[in-house]
Order: sequence, then structure tokens, then C-alpha cells
Amino acid sequence: MDWSALQALLRQTNAEPRPYQARIVEKTARMFLGDYQNGAGETEPAARSVMIESPTGSGKTVMGLLIAKVLQQFTGAKVGWVAMRRNLLDQVQHENERHGIGLDLRTISMFEKNPPSGLDLLVIDEAQHDASNSCSHLHNVIQPKWILGLTATPFRTDHVKLCFDKVVKDAGIHQLIQDGYLSRFDHYTLPRWEAASLADTYCTEPERWGKSIFFFHMVEECVAFQRLMLERGIACDVVTGETDRESQLEAFRRGDVRVLANCMVLTEGFDDPTLQTAWVRPSVKGPTIQMAGRALRRHESLPVKQIVQCRQTKHPFVKTASPRQQFLWHPDGWRPLKVNPKLELCSHNACRLIAQTVVSLPRFLTRKQERRRVRRVRH
Repeated sequence: MDWSALQALLRQTNAEPRPYQARIVEKTARMFLGDYQNGAGETEPAARSVMIESPTGSGKTVMGLLIAKVLQQFTGAKVGWVAMRRNLLDQVQHENERHGIGLDLRTISMFEKNPPSGLDLLVIDEAQHDASNSCSHLHNVIQPKWILGLTATPFRTDHVKLCFDKVVKDAGIHQLIQDGYLSRFDHYTLPRWEAASLADTYCTEPERWGKSIFFFHMVEECVAFQRLMLERGIACDVVTGETDRESQLEAFRRGDVRVLANCMVLTEGFDDPTLQTAWVRPSVKGPTIQMAGRALRRHESLPVKQIVQCRQTKHPFVKTASPRQQFLWHPDGWRPLKVNPKLELCSHNACRLIAQTVVSLPRFLTRKQERRRVRRVRH
């Protein structure tokens, strides 16, 4: 296959893929079309399913659209795009038009009972849900030739394994922050995660935190937190599976509401670059990355975003990416965690002293010398 045609195809769009995006698009397309060579220089068999693992804000939607466009251009593939929520399906259509990709696709709800047939490529947005019963139903009915999964967190709390022939990864969160594709962030650690103390923390310095999303374990906590915020004059709304999410998010984007509280509703499919602070409840790695990732999209007016966690979390986000600064809460306020500026000098001096130390080493004898020494002692 003439892969220069792929480069020409990408240039025809307005997407202008970043270097890592271009690498992922080409590698994945080659895997599907049986033209991928591994590290040993061997051409691998064509893959039926490939999952792209790439951080929130890295442009998975654009990458998925470009891969689908390549397959459609070269093979005439009919494409279906699957997502859990309607706003995600609307978003992919918007990105398709905005970047001039021109992909002919059919959007499908993950919960659709009578999905269309005759599709060749099925793109699964938020592919960590691919093992769900609703998605299995789509696979059984549609039976596509190829399956492309897109996810930032290929982890499931029920430990059910995701089954893809190949997994493609490139730049991680830390690298994308260093390269300037994701926002730098400061990390804050609170003693505990309680609605009252969180409300106190925010309301003491509302300008520091700005537009914020708070994550809780239970809806009751969200409601209690909202009440405390409203009592102090802070516009706050609670987003659940039962509320009018679209109008709530639109009010947040406009700035009519400065604070949103939810459990896990906003961990997927919510993208607002003007979000300044993500308040991440205690959790394990996968959900933590999802929640914290909401705050990493860049915005020209916010060069540094903020992530707040507590000491009880099982996965501090600093294990995933290095913050610009870290702060720890003390009774007298936020205390920065700074490296002692004299630490490097102390280390250098210690190494110099060790190098200058005179050490008496024990004398080592050969076996022959040892036998002679033993004979002399005996006689």
C-alpha cells in the first residue's frame, strides 16, 4: 500500500494532527490493513480489533475520525460510532465537520436495541465499557469486520478484561504536559473529604479555585455540599443521571454556575477548558485519572490548572504526572512542599567527603598463600 497517500489524505483535512496523533493514526491503520511491522521487522497478521489508550485531552476523537477516514478511503468501509451519551455522539459529528474530515458515519447509542446492520468498522468511544452487556449486544447484532476502541482509562472496577487484539499507546499524561499539549497543574492535599470542610475550603478563597467540579461518593453528599455553597452565595448545581445535564453544563460553560457537584456522571464526556479546579474524591487509579483529567485541557486564560485530593486517596495524582507545585493543608493554611535548596549542596559535600576518606581494606590471600600460612601456624 502507498502510505504517502495516507499523508496526502491527512493534509486534505483541517485536523493538523500532532506528531503523536499522526503516529497513532498510521500505526493503527496499518494494523487493521495487515501492513504493520513489529520491532523484529516482521509483518503481523491484520488485526480485527485495536484499542487506542490515550489521555483525556489528547484528541482521541480526532484520531478515531482520521483512522476511520483512512479505512473508508482505502476500503470503502461503512462506519458506525458508538457512545454512551448523546452529547458524545453530537461531539463527534461536530469534530468531523469542524476539522473538515468528511467521514461518512452513523452514530449509535450504546443502549440502542435495534442497531443498524451492514457496518464494517465500529468505533467504541470510552472503550472501557466495551465489556458491558449493552455493548456486547451491539457486537452480536452488527458483527463488524473491524472494532476500534478509544479510551483514556482501560480499567474496569469489576475487573472484567477488555478483549482487543492490539493496544496502541504513545505519549502519556506526563509527556503531554511537558510537551505543552495538556495544562500544567498545581496539586493540593486536604486532610479529609467531607462536604462541610470542602465548602469551607472553597468559600474561603473562591478566586483561587474558580470554576470547579467536585466529585463525591454519594448523591446525598452532593446535595449537602450544594446547600452549604448556596447559603454562602456561591452558585452551585448538582448533576446526576436524573437531572437536565445539558442545560446544567451549558450554564456552567457560560459562567452562570461556578461550581458543579456530582458522583461519577462527569468523569466521561465532559470537556470545558475553562474549568480551573478538579476536586477529586478518594479513589483508585482509573477513576482518579478520569476525574483529574477534566482539569487538564488547556485554556489561554488559565496557564496552570489545579487538582485537589485528600490524604485518604489510594492514588494521588502525582503518581501519574508531576505537578508544578504541591501544597499540603495545615491549620495555618496551605503550606508548599518545596525541596530544600541546599539539598544538592549537602549531597555533593557528602560524596566529596566519602571520596577523600582513607579506608583500610582487608588483605586477601590466594588459596596457595592461605595453605602456606596454615602450614606455618601448625609447625
